Amino acid sequence: MKNDEWKIGIVDSVGEGIVTFVSNYTDIGHRINKGVLLSMNGVNDFVYTKLDVSTYILMRIFKIKNGTEDTLKMPNSFISVNKVTFFAEPLGILTNGKFISGAMQFPMVGKFVFGVTDQILSMFFSSVGDNLVSLGKVNNYPSVSPDLNLQKILTSHIAIVGNTGSGKSTTLRVLIDRIHGVQNRLNSLFKMFIFDVHGDYSEVEFTKKIIIHDMHLVLKNLSIDDWSAALLPSEKTQKPILSRALSIARVSAENKKILYAFLTKIALQSASQDGFALMKRTVSKWCILALPNEKKLLDKWTLDYGVETDASKQIEYKIDAILEKISFNSINELVLHENHNDFSLDDLEEAFDIVFGEEEVQGNRRSRTNTETMMARFRNLKNHYGGNDGILNKNHGDEITLRKNDVQWQREKFFIVDLTQLDDVALRLVSNYLVRSVFLSNLNFDRKKRDEMPFNYLYLDEAHRYVQNSPEGESNIFDVVAREGRKFNVYMGVISQIPSELSKTVMSQIGAYFIHRIQNSTDLEYIKKNVPGATNNMISRLPALPAGTALLSGTAFDVPFEINIDAGLYGDASSSLSPILDE
Repeated sequence: MKNDEWKIGIVDSVGEGIVTFVSNYTDIGHRINKGVLLSMNGVNDFVYTKLDVSTYILMRIFKIKNGTEDTLKMPNSFISVNKVTFFAEPLGILTNGKFISGAMQFPMVGKFVFGVTDQILSMFFSSVGDNLVSLGKVNNYPSVSPDLNLQKILTSHIAIVGNTGSGKSTTLRVLIDRIHGVQNRLNSLFKMFIFDVHGDYSEVEFTKKIIIHDMHLVLKNLSIDDWSAALLPSEKTQKPILSRALSIARVSAENKKILYAFLTKIALQSASQDGFALMKRTVSKWCILALPNEKKLLDKWTLDYGVETDASKQIEYKIDAILEKISFNSINELVLHENHNDFSLDDLEEAFDIVFGEEEVQGNRRSRTNTETMMARFRNLKNHYGGNDGILNKNHGDEITLRKNDVQWQREKFFIVDLTQLDDVALRLVSNYLVRSVFLSNLNFDRKKRDEMPFNYLYLDEAHRYVQNSPEGESNIFDVVAREGRKFNVYMGVISQIPSELSKTVMSQIGAYFIHRIQNSTDLEYIKKNVPGATNNMISRLPALPAGTALLSGTAFDVPFEINIDAGLYGDASSSLSPILDE
């Protein structure tokens, strides 16, 4: 045994995923080795044993008992016992300088167990890091600052989760700062966008700010999926109405008269004599728009002893005269011809009314009632963001985009996307559009020039507000990016206090987890079932983690471990203000 090895016990039993070893009190007491104080802290300490001279098994202590298993069963054994039993879980094997994660091999009983010195622990972590960034100190080891494998982190989707006040925002700020510190090692096409919902990242000085509420969305660029993310239509009843309205909204002002003429024709042909009053009301609504100078003719349209007057024939004749001059045979052909036009919220609101009119002339009288929840969200969106200073007004500021070709933009690598003044409906709309546009840009990139494809990182704060499971099993853009994004250099990060409410598809694709204090039983159960590398014993500690401490786990971390984030000044931004005045 080498002089610098710290023997603390002997393997007593080995089971599936559990190794127990027994120590004498004298072996685990404080000692000095080469001028360094060695001491055991207990639970969460690392220890190791050997399979051979160059193969180490790293283990983590999760439970301690006084005495040995045999003596613990004996009455009055406490006084005579000078033994301690430790329960440890194997984390992986270090062999030939390379760490292999997982309990692949186990020690034999009788093997020596050694306490981990700072030097030994650094050796383990150096075998899995790439010497680029470190976020802080290993919990229980204040002198060990492990290097992370930044390449693995940046080629994975990440999640930073934890209760309010546990340090999520600080962790992301520190991570951004550390990546910025090695930006000379990053590809020149690297771009990181932080979606800032509460203003938590405004003090990160080296970033470029994109102030969304000073800009506008180009409505014609929004897809049905963007609108669906905002308005949350039901799949079978409301979404077809929304899709149809978006198509009709693009019909130009000069062709609206043709559209009204089609609706008048349909109403004249579909209504029955039994519902004359309803028929006249429906026909009149669209006819007055198609034939604005024929109000008197509409007034003459009555029943004379159960027979319609000639006014109806004159109306139909005039409508046919309009339709005979055009090349379209239906509303569908007209809409298809106009599908590239821009439109306003007023156009879309009118288009909804037209779609309801289409439904009503065909006998569906409940279409308005069945879409009231969706329409309430639309009216809220229009009222809040359609005015002169609203993001849905095309005359308000620059276009909202994360893709620009100017030289200054190309030089920047880190961006804060300020979403602070958006409510949930607008937040879902903007975030969905931005993520989709970035993904499609890379998806449609010339494959022959793949080396020139940008690396885009979209880190989404308060993700539980908009990265959610799609209704009725439909995929959304976040699910698509989670599954396909890595092939096209698009990576996502989700930051949330409620991981169980995030999209299950997104969370299933996460490679790097930074898990802060979590106390909710639903979220704990979710973490237990879905986070690779984190053992049940590690997860059981999460409710008691202090603020600023996180469990790092997932495929991007070969060694799952707790780290105390070295926040520096970044920790001040998240600290709570006290209502109590100093004396």
